[in-house]
Parts: sequence; C-alpha cells; structure tokens
Amino acid sequence: QDTYEQKEVGTGFLHRYALAVIYFSLEGDSWNRCSSASHSGTGSIKANDCPADNERYLSSASHRLWDGVNGNRDDTITWLDLSNRNVYSEQFLPLELTLLSPTLELLWVSENPDLSGTLPEYMGEFQKLESLNVHKTSVGGTLPDSLYTLRKLSSLRLYKSKFTGSISSNIGNMGRLKWLWIHENEFTGVVPEEIGKLKKLEGVTLHGNKFVPIVKEEVQEVEKRVQELTHEELEKRVQELKEELAMRKGEEVMAQKKEEETPKEDETRFRRKLTDVDEKKDTTLEGLNHHKNMNVASDTTDVKDAIEDAKDDPLKTESQPKPDEKIVPEVTLEGQDKPTESTETEDWKSALKGNIIPESLCSLMKQKKLKHLWTDCEEDALEQHKIKGSVHACSCCTRCFPKKAPTANAAVE
Repeated sequence: QDTYEQKEVGTGFLHRYALAVIYFSLEGDSWNRCSSASHSGTGSIKANDCPADNERYLSSASHRLWDGVNGNRDDTITWLDLSNRNVYSEQFLPLELTLLSPTLELLWVSENPDLSGTLPEYMGEFQKLESLNVHKTSVGGTLPDSLYTLRKLSSLRLYKSKFTGSISSNIGNMGRLKWLWIHENEFTGVVPEEIGKLKKLEGVTLHGNKFVPIVKEEVQEVEKRVQELTHEELEKRVQELKEELAMRKGEEVMAQKKEEETPKEDETRFRRKLTDVDEKKDTTLEGLNHHKNMNVASDTTDVKDAIEDAKDDPLKTESQPKPDEKIVPEVTLEGQDKPTESTETEDWKSALKGNIIPESLCSLMKQKKLKHLWTDCEEDALEQHKIKGSVHACSCCTRCFPKKAPTANAAVE
C-alpha cells in the first residue's frame, strides 16, 4: 500500500523497506510519537504527537522526512533516532537494520525501557557509525567483539542499562572515541590499560559497575597459567588451592591461639624471674654484710652483674606485657578488627581497596586531554565536592560517586 513514488529501485528503496520492517518489529503502532498515519483518526493518538502528517512513519512522503530520520538526496539514510518513543522489542532491532549500514552515521534508541535483547554481532557492519546511544534501556548482555571494530565511532553511550561482562582490550582500536558513558550497568573485570590509547577521549563515566582493582603482573600471570592448563589440570589445581587455603587457615588459627596463650606464659616466667633475682640479691647482700670487712670485691661484682642481667632479660623489655597491663593487639589500618559481615559487603569493600582506573587513563588527565572522568569512591570520601586522599577506587577522577555498602537486609535477600 506504499504510494511513495520511488524514482528507481535502488539503495534508497531498500532503506525505506528497512525502516518499515523496523517500525513493525518495534510495535510502531504503539509509539507515543509519529506512529502510522492510519492512527490519526482513531483518537488513540493525540493530534499533536507529530508536527506534520508527512513526518509519520509509513506516510506516502519521502522516508527522509519521517520523524527521527535524516538522509541523502538519493533517499539513503544517515541518521535514525528512535529514542524516547515507547518502542518494544525483546531482540533489540531486526536484521534488516543492516541494510542501512553502508551510510548510517547515527543510531539512537535510548530512553526506551521496554527495548531489551543484546547488541548483535552485526553491529560491526556499521563502519561509518559515529554515534551509538542505547542508554536507559533494558538492553544487556556482553558487548559483541565486532563493536570494537567501529573505528569512526566518537560517542558510545550505554549507561543505565543492563550490560554485563568485561570491557575488551580491543577498545584501544576505537581511536576516534570521545565520549564513553557506560555507568550504572553490570560491567565486571578490569578496566583495560589499552583505553589510554584513545587520545581523543574527553569524557568517561564508569561508576555504578563492578570493576575490580588493577593487579597487573598477578592477573597476567594467572591468565597465562589458566590458558595453559587443561580442564582436568585446572580442576586438580583448584582442589589443591582449596586444600592449601584450608591448611593456611588452620595454621592461622593455631598461631592465634598460641599468641593468646603467650602473654600468660610470659607473665608467669617474668614473675618467677623477679622472685629468683630478689632471692639472689637478698642472699648476696647478707653475704656482703657478713664479710664487709674482708673487701670481697669479686663477690660484689658478681652481684651487680646478676642484677644487670635481670634488667636485660627479654621478658622485661617494653615489648612484653607488664603484670597488670591489659593485652591490646596492635591493629593496622588495612586490617582493623571489624564485626562479621556478609560476603556481599566484604566483596564490596575489597572492590574499593584498589585503584580501578588504569594509569594510562590518568595519564590522559595529566595531559589535559581527558576532561571528565567519573567513577566510584567510598561513601565518606566526599568533602565540599573535593575528593579526599581516602578515595581508593580512583586516583585521578574529576568526580566520584559514593558507593553505598549493601544493607543487612539487602545482603540477606
């Protein structure tokens, strides 16, 4: 029923067909803006939902005039903006979208909470794409490897969605990337050092994810060893590590018990030593009084030496407890005694004890190329909008967002 007069059946015609398929795949009749003109008389769509009828999808006008669409004179499409349109799909966008790949430079589907699925591998076909917005949707899963081949992409905004997995080191290939906004997702792993290769970066947002601190040499060594192991060898090694961990825990418990018993034993030995010294001193002084006229210089020297020996006894140094002194174990900043907490809370705290920002990214900040770097920090690490030295998760960010620890109820759930 399409009445648009196409001059010739070419790429432009295929682009019009692709837009029609996208419209029906995303339940276009339910859109809150510029849906099919057939709805204009039903009353279900407000009259002002579209500036003009020729801007409605599937209208007889050129598809370059449809709302959110822009293109060339040959009817090929360069822009497709479907953001904030109440679209619905469980599989992202249909395969027909690839018909637009030769010319498409901008693809926005953001602010559509009912748009789900994952970014497909065919995203790698859009080699002219410069801007991709999928933020504030229900799209998730891991990022396809093909995404990192889009060398012309300058803006990638995926924030407040449901993306998971790690960021590939291949991100260093996206040399034109200026804006990387991926906050408030479920990304994990280490932020790759290769991100520092993006010399044109101006803004990066990482907060609200599950990135872990960077441990360069250890991680590389573990990854190398794991790759070299077969499945059976890996299972065997895991079992050995579990046994070794159990043994170490046992040794720690024994050492702790011994440490708790040592002060009592030391105190007993200390008191016994003092008693022996006092008795020896009394006996010797009696002998001195008895022989005071005999000038027994050698005996006097022996007594003094005995007293000095007692003073120098290790049990009497400051490092040992005094008889009535309460034993207080020394606690360092990194190992403070704390009440037992849930595993989730422990994981959260350990994730903040290291710097999640690679040095290469901080280097861009120092060179004043990167202007905005946002990430997580401890809940109490903000003071008058300035980042204090207690921030562990970021050493060079321009803004950090306090990451609250999971509550007890949340941990139970």
